[in-house]
Amino acid sequence: TSRMIQFSWKPQGGTGDSPYTVRLQGEPGEMEERVLNETSTAFENLLSARQYQISVNVSTCSKNVSTSLTVQTAAEVYNGTTRITNEVFKAEYQNKSSTEFKEFEKKFIMEITEHLPQKIQELKNGTKIRVVINSIEAGSVIVFFIIVLDVGQNITKSEISDAFTEALDRSTVFEVVREETFVEARNSCKPGLNDCDQNATCTAEGATYSCQCNKGFTDTSPQVPGRVCQQDLSSEHTTAVPPETNTTGFTGSASNSVFTATFTSAPCMTVSIEVQNVTGDEIQLSWSSSSKASLYNISVKDGKEIHTRTTNDTKAVFKNLLPGHVYTISVAVSSCAESNPASVTVRTDSGSCLKISEFCLAQSTGCSDLKGIVCSNNQAFACRVWLKNQTFNNTLYNSDSEGYITMSENLKTDVVEAMHAELGNDHSDIFVLGFRPGSVIADFLFLLPKEEAMDVNDIQTHMSNVLKSKFGSQSEVQSK
Repeated sequence: TSRMIQFSWKPQGGTGDSPYTVRLQGEPGEMEERVLNETSTAFENLLSARQYQISVNVSTCSKNVSTSLTVQTAAEVYNGTTRITNEVFKAEYQNKSSTEFKEFEKKFIMEITEHLPQKIQELKNGTKIRVVINSIEAGSVIVFFIIVLDVGQNITKSEISDAFTEALDRSTVFEVVREETFVEARNSCKPGLNDCDQNATCTAEGATYSCQCNKGFTDTSPQVPGRVCQQDLSSEHTTAVPPETNTTGFTGSASNSVFTATFTSAPCMTVSIEVQNVTGDEIQLSWSSSSKASLYNISVKDGKEIHTRTTNDTKAVFKNLLPGHVYTISVAVSSCAESNPASVTVRTDSGSCLKISEFCLAQSTGCSDLKGIVCSNNQAFACRVWLKNQTFNNTLYNSDSEGYITMSENLKTDVVEAMHAELGNDHSDIFVLGFRPGSVIADFLFLLPKEEAMDVNDIQTHMSNVLKSKFGSQSEVQSK
């Protein structure tokens, strides 16, 4: 349901191996653990539209056996956007953990709630509906938020849309641009917004969604379709297991869905990671492995470990990241996570950092990775170049990849040498921030000592001359 997950399990073969350690993990730091002799339990008082990782562990035959499942509580979810003209954007709004972000979110939600119809206010007071700000952007202040409604509340999409749009329009605190205020059903079939099995098709249904196993796969949780899809025996490629292989496992069910995990003593296999998309506050990636193991350990670090999870999915979306920040993401088969992890190093899009006029002030806490470069003894010019004769591939998101290193070095060599000739000195340098699709977009900083400061228009003219000579008409440049 929207607030509860019921869960049961049994060992394969029907033998009991209690006690069982059952864990429910939600957001970072949110975990509930139980040690049980029973083979069923229920987690209650959960949040709707929240993904939870449920795992069951048991020690049997001197070996620890574990299986897990990702379950998303039910909800109707709506996306909302509005522009507020009497608020001033603050750099701290880019960090959802900052005091400034939290204070603005509290004020925003209180003001909306005050002007909602009584019917919806009662739902909110009964925690059946909630509002969450996903992000805040400049211009004056643009707010992106979601409205999460528990299922079964007998309220229509148009009622939700009209109520929140009119509540913002009636605000006495915010001056809202009505023409730029929208509330619409979210497409929950986008990556990371649903719990459909990787071998299932997601179908958006208004403000919610449904899942259906693909052809060639059997749905083992028909009461909650498309969450656990097992390959049909007729289409599986099977290999005989040698007699000496130690294989153990157990089956379980969540929300009436059944899943099976089998653990063997097979050797560790390499994981291959592909970064799917990168924005200023989000990284999407997927991975594959020839290992039969269903559990993967994932960690995200930015010098220190900031997030870990265990999952049987082969894709993940990391949200609420800092813009222009470097993250190292590691993925490994859980049974050999310490010895054989794969990793990628990715910088989130730095575009929003370079739009902040007070970027170098002490009170500007966002984009800390770039401050040491931009706010040092250099005059820094942000440049974006479209290399229209280049083809983007996803390895260019990963600064450790051979493709990234090669393109970065080639760009640096071509631009720096030519700019030295253009300016008549060898004091300048560039710092590559990253590459983005379309054909290939290269973001970099052109660095010039402050004692040789030049006007941005002059730099843009020189840079345009250099790029035109190096890349011909197949390039464009923007500087500031």
